[in-house]
Parts: sequence; structure tokens; C-alpha cells
Amino acid sequence: MKLITLNTWAGRVKEPFESFLKAKMADTDIFCFQEIFNDLDEEISTSTYIEHDEGNRHILKEIDEILSDFDMYFCPVVENVYGIAIFLKKGFEVIASGEVMLYQNPTFSTSEDGLDHNRKMQWVHIKSGRKDVMIMNVHGHWDSNGKSDNANRIEQSKIISEFIKSSGPVPKILVGDFDLLPDTESIKIIEGHFTNLITKYNIPTTRTELYKGEDKHSDYAFVSDEILVEGFEALPDVVSDHVPLVLQFDVF
Repeated sequence: MKLITLNTWAGRVKEPFESFLKAKMADTDIFCFQEIFNDLDEEISTSTYIEHDEGNRHILKEIDEILSDFDMYFCPVVENVYGIAIFLKKGFEVIASGEVMLYQNPTFSTSEDGLDHNRKMQWVHIKSGRKDVMIMNVHGHWDSNGKSDNANRIEQSKIISEFIKSSGPVPKILVGDFDLLPDTESIKIIEGHFTNLITKYNIPTTRTELYKGEDKHSDYAFVSDEILVEGFEALPDVVSDHVPLVLQFDVF
């Protein structure tokens, strides 16, 4: 099976991103996306939720139209207008799906800079033939001070860890934009359960040339021991300020 994970930059690089989807959809089974708008009101700037005002307010609908051979699972994080999404190629049996709250900010205000909104992890437990796997998709807690540890990020990783332990022995893949550096304690907590493919495959950066910051890692893919990794790489396609990560795998 083949999985692609990508922070879409809210579809800011519109035509290359759409061309990328059309080129990859035939041989991809699972797409995991972060920074997804669901028909955001035209009067509301996308900078209310992300760091730029050039996001595609209707990116969820447009992805769904392109990936017509996929089933959409949208996880709203802020009201019903912004979140994360998993697209599964039709034919998978979905055993269960859900979401886990990773960070809550009940005082989040769209009028104040520097505050983060709620953060969630979505998951789907799928089956193909006799093989089943749980796919988990995250867009982690953002902090204006950077991508180092803080109390909220440590707690976020602990919540993910508890979910991993409580969800049983099913093979698992965890992907997404964690907004974290590789040497953080927050990442080490997750590595207590999974193999970190970013470090195992020596991926030097998960950002494209469009990213002007100094922190070169943000996105990750983790797999449990039952996942047979047949290939993993950061793709060269510049369709966001994040690189697409592609994982080819089987299940023991």
C-alpha cells in the first residue's frame, strides 16, 4: 500500500498542488492532509487560522472533486471550517474511525495574534483482505516561539501515547505536521512506541524552498513494528512549503 502525507499550506500553491494530486492518485491508497479549509466564509481571512491570507477556502471540496475514487474523512478542528483530512481509496473496509483532542484552548479568539486553537488527531482503522492497519493523522500544537518542547507539546505526546496503548495491538501508522524538532522530548515520547522514519531514512528537511524559516523539520511518519516499510522518501514536488512524504508499506 502507498500513503502520502502533506501539510497543504492550505492550498496556497493551487495549480501545482492539484496537478500533484492528479499525478499521484492512481497509485496511492491513502492521503493524509493538514491545513484544510471547509468552505470558509469569503469575508473571513484565512490568516484567522493560519499564518497567511492566501489559503484556499474551499480546498476540501476541491480535493474531494479531484480524488473522486476516494472516500473523504474530514476532522474539523475549529468549528466546521478548518481541520485535517484523510482520503481512502474506495474498497477499504473501515472498521472504526474517530478523533482525539490533543490541545484545547477554550479562550481562542480569532482577533488575537499568537494564540493557538484546538488541535486533534484523527484516526481510521481499515482492513484490506486479512490485513488491517490504523492510520493516524495529526497537525500538532503551534507555538509562536518555535518548535521546541513546551508543556502543551509534552502533554500532546502523552495523549497520543495513551491512545496508542489503549487501542490495542493493531498495526499503526502515525503521520502529520507535528511542529516539532527531531531532538525534542515530545518526539522521543512517540518514539517509545514507533520507529521514526524521518530519522531512520535521514530525511534532511521536511520543508521546501518556499519555507523561509530556520527550523527544517516539522513533518513526521512513525510506524509500529508490524508495518513492513517497503520505501519512504520526501518527494521533490514543490506544492506547499512542506514536502510530501510518501510511505510504501505492507503489514506483517
